Amino acid sequence: MSEEKKGLSRRDFLTAGAVVAGVLATGQILSNKGVDVLSKAFAGESAPAWPWPYKKLDPEVVRKLGYQGYFEGGCCYGAAKAMLTELRNKVGYPYTLIPEDMFRYGEGGMAGWGTICGALNGASAIINLVSTKESWNPLVNELLGWYTQQPFPSRLHDSYSKFPNQVQSVCGSPLCHVSVTEWCAKAGVKVGDPQRKERCGKLTGDVAARAVELLNLQADGKFVPAYKPSEEFASCLGCHVGPQSTLFNVQGKMNCVQCHEPHIK
Repeated sequence: MSEEKKGLSRRDFLTAGAVVAGVLATGQILSNKGVDVLSKAFAGESAPAWPWPYKKLDPEVVRKLGYQGYFEGGCCYGAAKAMLTELRNKVGYPYTLIPEDMFRYGEGGMAGWGTICGALNGASAIINLVSTKESWNPLVNELLGWYTQQPFPSRLHDSYSKFPNQVQSVCGSPLCHVSVTEWCAKAGVKVGDPQRKERCGKLTGDVAARAVELLNLQADGKFVPAYKPSEEFASCLGCHVGPQSTLFNVQGKMNCVQCHEPHIK
């Protein structure tokens, strides 16, 4: 008997099959959440409308998961997987439908191009998924601003790290190129050195944990933006960035004087 005759369209049948594989992969087939996922899939129910439900997560659990995930698939993958794993544990469906492998592209600033740090990329995707149209932007802005001013890597991984007490650096930029290059120069190591990879593994966990802290504050109605550009380049933004600026001829919020000589208007 065909799937259609049984009351299940071919599309629904294939969708359910994919969900079965996902549920098996996450070990939920015997749980109530697993049964719920299957019932929704066989009923032909689509994923819920955005934003998806959020429950507060433990930043320290996510921090370690992010560190571990980095060594499986890179920084973008590690940050996203850490947050997704705990959302599956706390919420279940629909997070069981997202394959973390989709975030592998972000490694090394997107396929090694050194653009946006992959940890920021992956964590921001999950922030966006669980936040409203009005709230995702301030949270992502806060995460990126925090990143530019944070000494990486933190010491919070040292109990299980292969290289505890590593050199720390403040990169001043959300770019992988700047973040990695400046740390390597300060630490005196090559980009391919195991110590650099350990540093980025820790950074991945730190970024995922910070993203969770921000989401938890939002869930409690206590999020207040704290990031402010440093005096070093705040005047640059006032002249070049945003509709209220004098010239409004630059896209970006990064530290201008890292790459450009300061000038007088």
